Amino acid sequence: MVVSKINEVRDQLHRLYQSFEMGEAFDTLPDQMTDLKLSLVYAARRTKVVPRTEGAVEDLQALLKKVSVDLINDENEDENKVDDETLMLLLKNSGSLNEAIRDRGIFFVVSGLMNRGLLQDEQIWPALQYLTSDEVLYDHILEPENDAVFGRSMAVLLCSVFLVADQIHGRVLTREQYWSVIEKIACYILLEQDARGYVPNYGWAHAFTHVGNVLSAMADSQLTRAQKLFFMTSVMVAYQQSTQSFSFGEDQRIANATLEVATKEPFYAKYLVRIFQVWPQRTPTDPRVSGVDFWVKWYNRTHYFLNLMVVPDIPQVLVDFIKKLPEY
Repeated sequence: MVVSKINEVRDQLHRLYQSFEMGEAFDTLPDQMTDLKLSLVYAARRTKVVPRTEGAVEDLQALLKKVSVDLINDENEDENKVDDETLMLLLKNSGSLNEAIRDRGIFFVVSGLMNRGLLQDEQIWPALQYLTSDEVLYDHILEPENDAVFGRSMAVLLCSVFLVADQIHGRVLTREQYWSVIEKIACYILLEQDARGYVPNYGWAHAFTHVGNVLSAMADSQLTRAQKLFFMTSVMVAYQQSTQSFSFGEDQRIANATLEVATKEPFYAKYLVRIFQVWPQRTPTDPRVSGVDFWVKWYNRTHYFLNLMVVPDIPQVLVDFIKKLPEY
């Protein structure tokens, strides 16, 4: 049942993209995507989350320590490259609820390998295929707030690392491969309802910040204009319709990432204004009626725009729109 619901959303999203790509939904896409977001039905109860891990914790800790030490000592680069089996073992444990293993272990090791150029060309696509598989990216996503968010969100963060690696390695992904990753993450962020930041005893959830990292990585990709605008729309619609307050820098990350896209050419900035125009129309307008929902969305919007306005090179068309916004 869950799989069929996710497939239904994915199919609807793909149809929206096909229409948008053909130029049939340029003005209406933000509204159509908002309709899709608001139509989502989530389960009333959560089921047991089994953390996504593999192998003994002690062995994994030893492996993380060894690779970390090698990176710090900057030993012979060829010797520091991880084999496919080792890399996949790290990815398969990225759903661990142990902050030291997940956030301060696996993420830092994989990003360290990327920064040092130690990932191999042929490792990038299989890693992204695993991280965007349904079992990983949509794990328990239709249920109330649950521990699977740490694995889902970490998968997105690691996707951003491998997308940056693709750019560093001279674009080893085909456009079709790259878009398949982005399209799945577009579906993910529309489905994701857990907007927690730092969670005591568990570490970072930070789903929206991590999606911002993907949006930033995508800005310089080989994707088409339609693909870039489509993904930016999905991120902005999800941000606009979040029912949770962002208090761990998500507003700043999303603002900076959208600007990285919007500043590529004037057309992108004009389209971002089109997304902005939908915002006040599709969120509560009266605090006396909507109460906390109004204030959550109003402050999320206000903080996003404030973060845009402090950027020196913000396109004037965005400034003009923001200055005309009413206080409420």
